[in-house]
Amino acid sequence: MEITCIFCGQKKESSLEHVIPEAIGNNSFTTNRVCKDCNSALGATIDDKFVNSLPIEMKRETLKLKGYKGNIPQVLKRGEDSNGNTIILDKSSGPRYIPKVIEKDNSFSVMANSKKEATQIIKKKLKRKHVPQKFIDKMLAKIKSTEVKENRPKIKFCYNYNISNLKLEFLKIAFEYMNIYYGDPYKQDSLGNFLKDILNQFKSGNTIDYSNYVIDVPSQICTPFKNSLKRSNQNIHEIIPVIDSNNRLFISIFLFNGEFSYSVLVSNHSDAYPNILGKRKIILISK
Repeated sequence: MEITCIFCGQKKESSLEHVIPEAIGNNSFTTNRVCKDCNSALGATIDDKFVNSLPIEMKRETLKLKGYKGNIPQVLKRGEDSNGNTIILDKSSGPRYIPKVIEKDNSFSVMANSKKEATQIIKKKLKRKHVPQKFIDKMLAKIKSTEVKENRPKIKFCYNYNISNLKLEFLKIAFEYMNIYYGDPYKQDSLGNFLKDILNQFKSGNTIDYSNYVIDVPSQICTPFKNSLKRSNQNIHEIIPVIDSNNRLFISIFLFNGEFSYSVLVSNHSDAYPNILGKRKIILISK
């Protein structure tokens, strides 16, 4: 189906766009007003960074939410011991070291997870260096006679994430939400067009400051919302339109029962959007 894309403004073939990423449990709130090109570009530059950021991956792992490739993330998967050696954690096989060979003064030492692995590694290493077979056999015999000791290292994990990857996703959700319910009038909104330009800049690999438009949800909205969820056993995402005393329209977005929440300023003229307060949207998180 040919549509006029809400991002690039061109008439192109439509694609199914999940307003809240499918990877965090949204299978129902979608739009077809985004072209395939913009859908793909926004996915790569905004959605992927969001769903694969540390705090979101932690929630996805807890709730067993699969990503685009059908995998549930494993947050604690690569760390270091006290000596800086890399350790990989595998859900099925447990922790294991990344094997390595240390060469010093014409001698070799190998770090591995078993005698068999050490034998294979040193054998391959020495053959590449054209070491005589007699010397290789001597090394392999030494490995065979080495006493194996159980090692339970303390593992250190270090992670960094950019908070802007979270906030930008909220801006995108709010913009698509407005276009679903008020597509034609929102095209005439100067602030709406500015938000579109911001998203298009990021889609193209550029950056622009949007900090004035994505803010913390006011406590008078956030607190009652979270209190109501304490009485519920459901896992949800929720979108709530809010009008302030200056006639400004905000879209407050609560993800994962409000664990992640921001308000996005989408218009300075809320009266242009009749019945907007009745457009509250609740999405049940599904695997």
